Amino acid sequence: MSECEWLSDRMPSVALGQATWTPDEILHLNECESCQREWELIEVASRLGEDAGLSLEPTAIATAVARRLERERIDGRLRRRAWGFAGLAAAAALVAALWTGGLEQDPSKLPPVRTEVAGRLSIPLPELDGLEPAELDSVLQTMDEPSVNGSTGDDPALGDLNTDELERVLDSWEG
Repeated sequence: MSECEWLSDRMPSVALGQATWTPDEILHLNECESCQREWELIEVASRLGEDAGLSLEPTAIATAVARRLERERIDGRLRRRAWGFAGLAAAAALVAALWTGGLEQDPSKLPPVRTEVAGRLSIPLPELDGLEPAELDSVLQTMDEPSVNGSTGDDPALGDLNTDELERVLDSWEG
């Protein structure tokens, strides 16, 4: 352990008056700038709060706490009363809506509900960007139509095709 580490470990006990510096330690403290700065910091820190205990008046603190508790009690009553009025107003609005038939609506007349997922769904198709509206409508209609060849369910899997058949499938996909 170096002499700086030794002094650093002893500084709190010296600051609290539980120990004193030896002549060798005082000599090191006078020569080592790092230890001097650390000792100054510990001295200042050890004096923090010395005056706080003297300036506290128990009666003033008790009075302040009692006022605060009384204010909290009154505020709590006001908050409960406000929530009670809000609850009554909501119940009255619900009764009025039921009484006048405001909640009965034909589901076919309601606007379509757009889910958040559908609103965020975005599939980029740069091939369709250059199309005119009529062309785009035509593409969308052909996507909705059933397949012209009509799948019979007996279509082979891609693993069952030979090389020539795979080439034809890929060519048809590319257009």
